[in-house]
Amino acid sequence: MCERICEVRRRDGLHGLAIQWGPIGDVGALEHSDQFLSLTSYKKQRINSCFEVLDKLLSVRQPIVTSIIKADKQQESGDKEKRLITELWRALGIDPDSTPDHLTLGEIGLESMFAIEFQQGMEKEWNMKFTLNHIKSITIGMLKEYQDGDLSKVQKHMEEIKKGRAMLLKQKYIIPTDPIVALNSVTKGRPVYLMPTLSLNFIMFEELAQKLNRPVIGLNWTREVCQLSTLKEVGNHYFNLLKHIEPKGKYDVVGYLDTALICGKLLVKGMADKVVIVDLINDIHYCDEQLTDDMVMEFIMTIMSGNIPKTFNDKILREMKKEMNVKAKVKVLVNEIADFAGKGLVATDMEEMFHIMIARIRMLSEYRLNKRKKFSNRLKLTIAKKWAKRTGKLVLIKPVNIETIDDLDGVMEKSRDVYFLPGSKVITIFLENFVK
Repeated sequence: MCERICEVRRRDGLHGLAIQWGPIGDVGALEHSDQFLSLTSYKKQRINSCFEVLDKLLSVRQPIVTSIIKADKQQESGDKEKRLITELWRALGIDPDSTPDHLTLGEIGLESMFAIEFQQGMEKEWNMKFTLNHIKSITIGMLKEYQDGDLSKVQKHMEEIKKGRAMLLKQKYIIPTDPIVALNSVTKGRPVYLMPTLSLNFIMFEELAQKLNRPVIGLNWTREVCQLSTLKEVGNHYFNLLKHIEPKGKYDVVGYLDTALICGKLLVKGMADKVVIVDLINDIHYCDEQLTDDMVMEFIMTIMSGNIPKTFNDKILREMKKEMNVKAKVKVLVNEIADFAGKGLVATDMEEMFHIMIARIRMLSEYRLNKRKKFSNRLKLTIAKKWAKRTGKLVLIKPVNIETIDDLDGVMEKSRDVYFLPGSKVITIFLENFVK
């Protein structure tokens, strides 16, 4: 926290200095003890030396600095990884055989001094930069395998961190102000309109937009839309917007989650030529039950799981469950993502955007619950007749790993049911192997 304050002060043109001190010998917790130094390659620094260093550090421009004295240790016998992890168990005061594998070093309480040593070792071994928070995200299970000489899980975790950070840094957590945004430079051809994504940006469609030789335009979820309280009102907003932009129709539209239902209505009304729905809902109970706060947050984390390593994802869920209300849960999520992504994250409206996501998920659930009450056989027949006129105009894409699915027909039926779509005779289902 102090380091973040110093960074902000430096950006504002004020002085700010946070010093990561190594072990200090003649005062403080380590004055009469060398117990915790066996894990590290540091030796104690005298307090007079600290004052001399402080005098010099006060004049530097960096907001965060480190002051340590490296120990001149002779090469010890035995495997380096095994020795390091053995000392780590001793320093943490835990029995690895009885400690749950999913717990992270941060949750157990890894001291910063030991984390720095491990951080430097990892950076040297993998030639990558890691923050202390990344080191503290390593689980007990990973370290057990690391101790046994299997580096694959730690290496995979570090690679996922690198990939996840890159993905998050591409996101911009800023609520858009313009109603539409052009996603490629093409100006001729039948346009494709993308309904707002849950994250309020179109990063997930960037590559697709560049490959299409047709105009691709994103419909933004602005603060004006945030004032609406039902999915019906949201649908009317985008109906009117598209009527204004494309009064003659003749466009295609793509949507997912809550906006997929709006896409379907655009097709039935004859406003859109073709609709593509991307179904990301793998568990229908998120739609057909009164949602608890934890269920909503789990759903958001499921949607974000492609950007965050599983260990981080699970840790965030555990931390959020400790909080009693949604506001506190969102605070945990925002802080964890900011720590994970690092300094380059654009997060001006992040907290507000997560509350918008929550509101949208609840609107979708409420819409489906109300629709279910009216969904009689007569209504089903009426809907089927409307869709029959639009045969072949809708494509439902269900991203799945086919190798893990026993009943493809059942999966397709559930996907159609989420969006109140009729049978397979009047729509096209597209299934493909899905890689995050």
